[in-house]
Amino acid sequence: MLLMLTADILYAKVSVEGQIAGYLEQPVRLIKYTDYYTYTEIPMGIVNTDKNGNFKIQFSLNEISKITIKTNMVQASFYAEPDSSYIIKLGVANKNSVSTYATEATVNVFFLNMKENSLNKQIIKFENLLDEFYSKNSIYFAQPRLLQTALLSFRKDLEKEFKYAQLYLKTYIDYSIAPIEEACFLNNTQQFNKYFNQRVIYNSPQYMSYFKMYFKQYLKRLSLKPQGVSIQKDINQTHSYSNSMSNILRADSLLKNDTLRELILLTGLREWYFEKGNNKKNIKLLINYISNNGLSKQNRVIGKNFISEINILNTGIPAPEIELNNSKYKKLADLKGNYIYLNFWNYQNTESLQELKYIQKLEQKYGHRVTFISIDCSNNPQKAAQYFTSNKFNWILVHDTDKSISKAYNILTVPYYILIDTDTDILQGRAPSPSNNLEALIKGLIKSK
Repeated sequence: MLLMLTADILYAKVSVEGQIAGYLEQPVRLIKYTDYYTYTEIPMGIVNTDKNGNFKIQFSLNEISKITIKTNMVQASFYAEPDSSYIIKLGVANKNSVSTYATEATVNVFFLNMKENSLNKQIIKFENLLDEFYSKNSIYFAQPRLLQTALLSFRKDLEKEFKYAQLYLKTYIDYSIAPIEEACFLNNTQQFNKYFNQRVIYNSPQYMSYFKMYFKQYLKRLSLKPQGVSIQKDINQTHSYSNSMSNILRADSLLKNDTLRELILLTGLREWYFEKGNNKKNIKLLINYISNNGLSKQNRVIGKNFISEINILNTGIPAPEIELNNSKYKKLADLKGNYIYLNFWNYQNTESLQELKYIQKLEQKYGHRVTFISIDCSNNPQKAAQYFTSNKFNWILVHDTDKSISKAYNILTVPYYILIDTDTDILQGRAPSPSNNLEALIKGLIKSK
C-alpha cells in the first residue's frame, strides 16, 4: 500500500486537449525527452485528430517536463506540470519556415485555460522580454562594458517582474541570461561559481544548454595545460576512468563536484570520438563504462544515448544483408531500385502496434516505390505473424528469432526505423516513424528522382 501511495505522489496525470486548424483525422504525437543533453525522444502517446482537428491525450509525469507535440505539418513545445490539464491551440506555420521536406515547422502554442501566473505564460512573457533585450542591445555585444550595464538594468527589471517566480522559472531565467553575462567577459571563476558550483540541474533545458556551451571542447583545453597532459593518454591508451577523473580535477580544481566532472568527461569523450587521431575503441569503452556505472542516473542515461548515437549506421554504408524468405524476394539485394523502410517492432509494444497502422496507409499509397519490411523482435514469431494476418498487413514480415538482424543494425529499442536507398545503402540510420512526417520524406525522395 505504501509503495502504491508513493507512486501516486511521484507520478500524476496530465491531460492535453488541443485543436489544429486544417489538420483533420491525422496523427498527433506527444513526446518528452530522456535528457536535455541529447534530446532523445520518449513517446508519450499517439492519437488522431477528429474531423474538426481536435485531439485529446493523457499521460503521466513525475516532474515538470518539456513536451513536444508533433504532427506531419508542425511541431510545438510547452512545459507540462504533473496533475495539470491544458487546453491549447497550435499556431499556423509560416510559409517560409520549413527548409526541408523532412522537417516540421515550429509554431506557437496558445493556451486557452491558463492563468497569467502559470508557468507557460510566464515563460512566454520572459522570452518576449529577452527578445526585446537582444534587439535593443545587439550593438553592445562588441562592447562588454556597455553590455554589462544594460544587463544589470535588465536583471533589475526581471527581478521586479518575476519577484514571485517558482524555482523552475527562476532557473529558466538565470541560465537563459548566463550566455549574455559570459559575453561581458566576466571573471571565469566567478562565472563558474555562480552557475556550476552546485548540483547539476538535469531537469532544466536552459541549464543543459548553457552547460554544453560553457564546456564545449573543455576537456581538450584542460589536456593542453601542464597539469592535464596525461588526460588524453589516460583516455586513448589506457581508457582509465579513475585516472581521467583524477587528472581533470588536478587540471581544474574548481571541478570538485564529481557528478559534474563526470558529465564534462562524457562531453569530452563524445567530442573526441568524432575527431581524427583518437582511439575510438577505448573512448567507446569509457563511455560504455559511464553508461553502466555512472555516478548519477542521468549521466548513465546520457552515456547510453551517446553509445546509441555512435552505433547508428552511417549514411552511405551498405545496409547489412537480411534474408527475407519471401516468395518474390530472398534478400535486400533483390530490392535494388526501390527505397526500403525497415520497421523493428514487437507485438507487445503499444507504440509499435500504433505505428503499424500508419505503415499500412503508407504502403497502400507508396508500396510501388518503397518496400516496407517489418522485423519482428519478439520471442513469439507465431503471435507476431498472427497479428500481421488478422490486421491484413500485406508487406514483408521477417522474424529476428536469433537477434542477428537487431545486432547487425545496432537496434537497442523498439520501435525503430531505418531508411535504405535504391542502391541498398543506408540513407537514414535513424529514420522518422510512420506517424512523424514520413510521408513528406517519401514524397520528397520520389520527387527528387
